[in-house]
Amino acid sequence: MKEDQFLNELQKYFKESPRVVRGPGDDCGVVKSVPGKDILLTTDSFIEGKHFTHDLLSLREIGYKAGAAALSDIAAMGGKPVAALVNLNIPEKYIARASEIYDGLTEVFSRFCTTIVGGNTEKTDYLALHITIMGEVTQERAIYRDGAKPGDILVITGDLGRPQGFLTAYHKGLTKGYKWWINDMRDKFARPTPRIEEMEKILKEVEVHAAIDISDGLGVDSFRMAKASGVEMIFYADKLPINESVKHLASKLEIKDWFIAVESGEEYELLLALPPEAAEKIEELKLPVKIIGEAREDKPGSYIMADDMKIDLSKRGWDALR
Repeated sequence: MKEDQFLNELQKYFKESPRVVRGPGDDCGVVKSVPGKDILLTTDSFIEGKHFTHDLLSLREIGYKAGAAALSDIAAMGGKPVAALVNLNIPEKYIARASEIYDGLTEVFSRFCTTIVGGNTEKTDYLALHITIMGEVTQERAIYRDGAKPGDILVITGDLGRPQGFLTAYHKGLTKGYKWWINDMRDKFARPTPRIEEMEKILKEVEVHAAIDISDGLGVDSFRMAKASGVEMIFYADKLPINESVKHLASKLEIKDWFIAVESGEEYELLLALPPEAAEKIEELKLPVKIIGEAREDKPGSYIMADDMKIDLSKRGWDALR
């Protein structure tokens, strides 16, 4: 298939948007700016052999998950996504099936009013997606990692542990055949939910001092926020929102369920630092959010209280350069 023919096929994934003046087909996409808004820009990569393998994810799931990962960064900043650029490295054997990847991308993008306005394609020996998202946030209202204060409560969206739990079960040969707990863990591993809508609702009701998306694990990512903010973060093992499927796996492996939860990457949940007076309000929102700890005035660090011990979390999670 010739490049121009391939690109023409992909243009059907561009969706009309009132913010987009010009979509794919030119040297740049053109997006209208809005007074009173700051622009958010983020990029993420999803690379075969490093972030996914084909025995674990379908091509559509690869597209969906790559898109969700990039959108989660926008959610953590308190913004809304607008447009995306997709750079696709694709092997010859998948060129005829590229539409499956884009079906996954557009599934998650369309849910959050995001349209693909361009990108680049290259035939390579491996499959990889490099996605750039442009979003927006009310001027001077972006949420950063460095705003947590002593006394803040620490809140997490969703639940923790299922992506890591699924990978652990897979590597131990436990995923063959139908098992409710494997399916439950795989569901989040393959189709995480960017918490854009939840963040929008939270920001309408309470002040958010700091936020970070959990892409590398609660341990590593909370340490990043603690270090940026200059506070100590304390979490409680018995307060972590751990799915029943992860508890079931931990029981089978005879390990603590929180071991899995704090190291689980690719969660794309949000860790938020809120003023203590927000505790009652956050529980009234009827959102998948839970208070799991607090920030303290001490040397920057991240710890969990479990079995009457204070355990360092700073190295628990995924390191892209390890």
